[in-house]
Amino acid sequence: MIVSCLGYGYTAFYLLKEIAANGVKCVGVTNNKKYLKKTNSENILILPRRMTIDAIKQSTHLVVTAPPEKKYCPILSQYRENIKNSNIRSIIYISTTGVYGDHKGKWVNEKSIIKGKKHLYNNYRIEAEKAWRDFSQNTITTLNIVRLGAIYGPGKPKADKSFFKDILIKENHFFSRVHVFDISRLIAKILYNTTGNNYWNIVDDLPTTREMFVKRIIKLKNIKDYNFVNYAEQKKSSSTFKRKFWEANKKVSNEKIKKKFDYIYLFPTYFSGLKHTIKHS
Repeated sequence: MIVSCLGYGYTAFYLLKEIAANGVKCVGVTNNKKYLKKTNSENILILPRRMTIDAIKQSTHLVVTAPPEKKYCPILSQYRENIKNSNIRSIIYISTTGVYGDHKGKWVNEKSIIKGKKHLYNNYRIEAEKAWRDFSQNTITTLNIVRLGAIYGPGKPKADKSFFKDILIKENHFFSRVHVFDISRLIAKILYNTTGNNYWNIVDDLPTTREMFVKRIIKLKNIKDYNFVNYAEQKKSSSTFKRKFWEANKKVSNEKIKKKFDYIYLFPTYFSGLKHTIKHS
């Protein structure tokens, strides 16, 4: 098994670290200078984007973390034929739970109706997912689409003074989150154990409001100077990107992936996840 990750960044850093520890050869592709400097990790090779085709040629498994551009995935649009003619037979496309859109605070799972087309950036994800499905159906490639909740972990969120200045909140508005360590472990399980096409939500056990999440950080860091601002007061001036979060209220279920892999989360909720992250920051 040789795994290449196109769009190597925060999540991919921990993912490749996880699978490389099991002896798997890994390649990360990025133009981020911070990551390009770290090219000497055991079993992990980091390459610049200009060498994407080289990474594809030597791979058996592909993880695509690069975000979509407008209504297409840049990896698929630029390297379709290279992937098709390579030894790659298993692809994981990293999407987001944003594709579900607004479900009025109700629970959603992998079979729920996709309502995210209302907002531009969620629609980009929906279109990218569809393009990868079409590609896999026309080849002998296995495709797993992974929908991530909000990601946190070492250094994320960056809880500096500005973070606590104007904290947007909205009553009874739920987000689902997941620690990056659990993301990396679960994606590794998908890489090792799946042979068919599938969808997976990767979130923790406890959807919560942004207010409760930030209050946990405030308590753990003993922050005295902070300010909460109601989203309704900022709605008109909010960007399209920001509105996609605040106008989609849902609780995302992780039951499918837990049951399939008999998985016990390292950090089943943000209570333990934030405690570990802040303690080791």
